[in-house]
Amino acid sequence: MRVHLTLWLVLLIGAFSWGSFRVLQNRDLQAQLQNPKRQIDALKLQLQMSELRDAASMMLLELSRQNFGFARDYSSQFLQQIKGCDRCGPGPGTQEITRGPCRTRENLTAQLATANTGALATSQPIVLKTFEVTRSVK
Repeated sequence: MRVHLTLWLVLLIGAFSWGSFRVLQNRDLQAQLQNPKRQIDALKLQLQMSELRDAASMMLLELSRQNFGFARDYSSQFLQQIKGCDRCGPGPGTQEITRGPCRTRENLTAQLATANTGALATSQPIVLKTFEVTRSVK
């Protein structure tokens, strides 16, 4: 009888130890899985910010060349990407980037539609603010 009781006790302690080990191992694996997801999300945000910078830069470049049609296309692309930043969620800098350029959007769009050379002066603060905000996003 004592042998059976000892055997059952050893088996119970072994099963409990094995289960505890598996739970701890599962937690470690879940933590390792969460880290790449965070990195992927951070890289996606950086990609969106770099695309935003590219569109702003191309808009400014075309304005300096006085290619108002291309500048208008890049301006609309820039504003669409800002709306995409709104949808990507509240991240660091995303609200700041959506506030600034949207204030002067109507003015810039009107100047681009009429091929006004003042659009270059209007777009420069937008591009500078875009570079300031997107540079700090990591």
